[in-house]
Amino acid sequence: MKLRVKLTIFAVILGMLMIPAYFILQAFGVFQKETVLSDYALAVDVNGKSYEAWPLINSFAAMDKEEDNRQFYYRIDMNHIQYLFNLAYQEYDVKPGGDNPYLAGTVNYQRTDHNYVQTERQYENANDFTTVLNLYDQDGQVIYTYNNTGKGDKQLVESIIHQGMSRSTNGGGGEAVRDPYINITALFRDKLNIDVKLTVDEEHKVVTIRMNKSEAR
Repeated sequence: MKLRVKLTIFAVILGMLMIPAYFILQAFGVFQKETVLSDYALAVDVNGKSYEAWPLINSFAAMDKEEDNRQFYYRIDMNHIQYLFNLAYQEYDVKPGGDNPYLAGTVNYQRTDHNYVQTERQYENANDFTTVLNLYDQDGQVIYTYNNTGKGDKQLVESIIHQGMSRSTNGGGGEAVRDPYINITALFRDKLNIDVKLTVDEEHKVVTIRMNKSEAR
């Protein structure tokens, strides 16, 4: 009987310890298949060289942890996504040089008449509305619509945890930071006929984006 009581007490204590451990591991994204690229420099491949992708931001980008068929994601609620369309349509040039020895230079995005990301308000009545994000191709056709809920939409937008980050709640505690990231690899492949590949240099902490026209299927 005493052994049973001791085992019960041990199980209760272990359970109490596992609850905060679970939330800590969740905050670091241990249980998700994606990772946010805040620990890497984000670059663009141009003729086999890596150029700084700024103003694309590493903490707004994510990738699959697994290498096989690795997907690239970007925050859909950030207007920086416009620059990914510029890359897809080759609306940029490069400026060699700079002080970072691990990058060949920087990307200069060209100003165009194309607005690939637009928001609109859809009113339910005179007071209430929802914000909708529309993504467009070069011909001005809508290729994706996202109701800006800040969550995944069970299609191409995933709710991804930014590992190690937390937000304060009304109760004073913290919760894992979840934000909406759209699967750029799938979107560009299916809608723009563009293949998006990632090269990960763990030694130098660089993730390089490479975009090419898809081969005929």
